[in-house]
Amino acid sequence: MQLILILSIIGIVITRYISIAHILKKKVICPINSKSCNIVLDSKYSRTLGIKNEFIGLTYYIAVITAIFIIPSTNILLVTKLMSILATTYSIILLVIQIRVIKNYCSWCITTAIINVMLCLLIISI
Repeated sequence: MQLILILSIIGIVITRYISIAHILKKKVICPINSKSCNIVLDSKYSRTLGIKNEFIGLTYYIAVITAIFIIPSTNILLVTKLMSILATTYSIILLVIQIRVIKNYCSWCITTAIINVMLCLLIISI
């Protein structure tokens, strides 16, 4: 359970940083090749239903913490499991888009995809 909390907090920190950078219209500084990060984060694939993906991710990580640590119940846990499967699947799709379509990589995006896979495995096992 502690690992779920730690991974969710790391996800919040990353998505919050990207969200604030976009709100302030600043370029995102990535640990590896900042230019590539901004190419990915400014692409047409950076939004889902008109909402920036980092805002969706931020909401997801907060929802995981809320569902598991603040208001846990059987129904909420089931919804959280489904939500984590969806988040992981979408993260993998976006990763494939980075590789095959955009042909640039965002280290923050890759990190959150790894976090989402790990969270999904941990949440499903509860």
